Amino acid sequence: MNDRIIPFTYRRLADKKRAFPLFFTFIFASAIFVVLSMTVKKYAGVISLVAVGLLTATCMIYLRYIVSDYIYSVTEGTDGQAFLIFSKVTGKKQSMMGNIPLYSITSIQKFTNEALKTYKSDKKYRKYNFAPSFNPEAVYIIKANNGGQHFEIVIEGTDEFSARLIEYSNIAKEEKRQNEE
Repeated sequence: MNDRIIPFTYRRLADKKRAFPLFFTFIFASAIFVVLSMTVKKYAGVISLVAVGLLTATCMIYLRYIVSDYIYSVTEGTDGQAFLIFSKVTGKKQSMMGNIPLYSITSIQKFTNEALKTYKSDKKYRKYNFAPSFNPEAVYIIKANNGGQHFEIVIEGTDEFSARLIEYSNIAKEEKRQNEE
């Protein structure tokens, strides 16, 4: 890896307060449907199905937005290239969700919640969301092109983090260009 690219880790903790109202609403609604399925005999199957769907959605919200956080790391691969790695932390378990070479980053843009609602991405991009918060105030969209595959990755971060990734991406592109020559 280039001496100018220093490996680092950025852990974004989720804003759990935004997910709790939806979580408790789904729990309450699923409890109502469970009780209804036991009292209303005529449509018990349909009501039970809705209750199971709400319980499933509750579990998904809990696992995705309440007990999980994300870590973004810049590190060196076995071939000496710098990678941006996305990891999910749930309790004490850490799972790698994906990675991209730094040289493949084409742009990083900041979007507020309002601007994100009107944003339309190109269909050629594979989309990934590694933002830990539910309905965050601002996100960064990383666009990358690696081997003809186009990626659009949503993360939460800071302006400093974004600037550092862009700087490292430019260094990695320069290094790759020099290695190819």
